[in-house]
Amino acid sequence: MDREQSTIIKGFAILFMFMYHWTNIEGIPQIINALERSISNASHPISYFLIVSGYGLYCSYNQGRMTWNYLIKRTLKLYLAFWFILLFFVGLVASVFYPERFSLSLQTIIANFSGWRWDYCHFTWFLLTYILISLCSKLIFRIFDRISVLATLLASMIVFLIMSWIISRYFDSWLQWNYWAYHPVLVLQNLFPFLIGAAAARLTINGYNFKLTRLVGKNALIILLIAATILIRGQIHPSVTNPFQAAFISWLVLHLSFSSKPKHVFMELGRMSMYMWLIQGFVAVEMFSEYFIQLKSPILILLVWVIVCFVISYPISIVINRITKYFKLA
Repeated sequence: MDREQSTIIKGFAILFMFMYHWTNIEGIPQIINALERSISNASHPISYFLIVSGYGLYCSYNQGRMTWNYLIKRTLKLYLAFWFILLFFVGLVASVFYPERFSLSLQTIIANFSGWRWDYCHFTWFLLTYILISLCSKLIFRIFDRISVLATLLASMIVFLIMSWIISRYFDSWLQWNYWAYHPVLVLQNLFPFLIGAAAARLTINGYNFKLTRLVGKNALIILLIAATILIRGQIHPSVTNPFQAAFISWLVLHLSFSSKPKHVFMELGRMSMYMWLIQGFVAVEMFSEYFIQLKSPILILLVWVIVCFVISYPISIVINRITKYFKLA
């Protein structure tokens, strides 16, 4: 998986994220049909980003580039983007269109700006989990290199299943109110897809080729398999299948042959994926849902939501890139 392929997979993943959060727009559950709801349920996106991140970070580790300075710079760049987006939507947009929508108490501000809580936008719950995994990745990979790929995946899968069971059992009654316990559970749960990516990188470095020659370039068959996987997953409610589905679809995407225009679209979506992830909830869930619902068609709502978030993401990305270059975080 090269940088271009990982960016394309992130392009797919961000579209899946919008599809997954589709029904969170107020009013959508009353007009969305069974097929659309099934597609939404089957489009859990987090595992895709973790697989790509695990792959990329392991390659950096293997090349000797993973220093503490490197990891801290990555973390600061992500936090800068997150803080800028919070200031823009909570501090500026909400003050004009939705005054008093968000609490501005010091405790709430600190909790949300750190990622400890996500009162401002629930879709940002993954921020601190990802940062903690990223900061611990050097230690994780040192342990990973001492044991076999199969043993690592089996152990992390067992931990994933245990943490998923704990969340399903105790989230409503206790876990969601005790962040000191919830965050470690989330980190342990999400190590599995992260290590799937790291395992793929390790095998690739050792000469293993994941591509099937017979499948390369057969776009119609690959798209059919992706669609079938999503539809089948939509009928299977347990979310423990998400990492396996994400790994399979990511593997399928590696075999696609893109013409210039579709490739450009997915590359641009992939480049903007971090910003689109952080702003999507503010644009159509925390704010402006009443305007999106006026579009009536769920498909049109989804399309406009993606376009609006992409358009907003572009200038934000330019600002963040300039800031990171100025402070030498790039």
